[in-house]
Amino acid sequence: MKIAIGIDIGGTNTKILLAAEDGRVLHGRQSLTPSAAKTGSVGIEELLVKNLRDFLDDEKTRMLISGTNIAGIGIGVAGLIDRKEGRIIKSPNIASMDGLPIREIFEREFSVPVVVENDANAYAYGEKWIGTGKDINSFVVLTLGTGLGGGHIYNGELYEGPFEIGHIIIEPNGRFCPCGSHGCLESYASGRAIADRAITSLESGTKSSLVDSCGGNYYKITPELVFQKALDGDNLSREIFREVGQYLGIGIANLINIFSIEAVIIGGGLIGAWDLFIEELTKEAFKRSFKPYSSNIKILKSTMAKDAGSIGAAGLLFKKLSVTQGVVSQLN
Repeated sequence: MKIAIGIDIGGTNTKILLAAEDGRVLHGRQSLTPSAAKTGSVGIEELLVKNLRDFLDDEKTRMLISGTNIAGIGIGVAGLIDRKEGRIIKSPNIASMDGLPIREIFEREFSVPVVVENDANAYAYGEKWIGTGKDINSFVVLTLGTGLGGGHIYNGELYEGPFEIGHIIIEPNGRFCPCGSHGCLESYASGRAIADRAITSLESGTKSSLVDSCGGNYYKITPELVFQKALDGDNLSREIFREVGQYLGIGIANLINIFSIEAVIIGGGLIGAWDLFIEELTKEAFKRSFKPYSSNIKILKSTMAKDAGSIGAAGLLFKKLSVTQGVVSQLN
């Protein structure tokens, strides 16, 4: 049995797993994404390598890979990727990784083939490989996490290009985004946006039970806390998620009008809040999209939200090896 390592490096969490060639997850774990800004003089390169070494030293991991060769490592990273060089061009939510030659680092340290892809693209590939999109020919994926990512499957294949749905402009003079622009969709529909919106509202005097829950320190507010308070009926928290749905719907309408797709699949760490935003999202998406294109579009919830990115990264590694072996066979 062939085994690959899949790594999904997000703005907040990093997920590492062992995947079989049929997409089964054999073992995995989640930890905080290393950030050089939070660890003093220790470089981000050392932190990333240590994270994987710690996983490989885990007792269960050692047992699973005993007597088996690791086929390689697939890595999905939140940011713009130079696929040819295996380098991170820019990561708006993990600035310490800008310019990092991540493929070279992992190939040198672990002596196996490495594939590097944008995390949302890896997520989309995971959905096509074994997820909600398995039987859908063309679709887009939106990943709701610290930021907002997007991936595109077209005619059954991953579109290997920039698909920065989070950075389409949704409000011309809107909120500042870490990418350097203003009014990006990510600044209105992401984990960071949810917390920022709550903080700004409380600072302006809006009444909410969030105040008591954070002990009066607004900067302790997290997306998870806003989600919990929304479930408890807090008006501000529920309004924030309604707005998330509204802006996502506008963004999705733009995608429907531009691309020939059959479905939109939504996943990521915020998928648990689905019931709080999906009604508004659906209303906006179908109200604003061109009717001949949107009449048969399906908006679907990911069924593999927890591991899709890391599974997809492992799947891309298997795909690379399959293509390489096919070329070698032809040459022989």
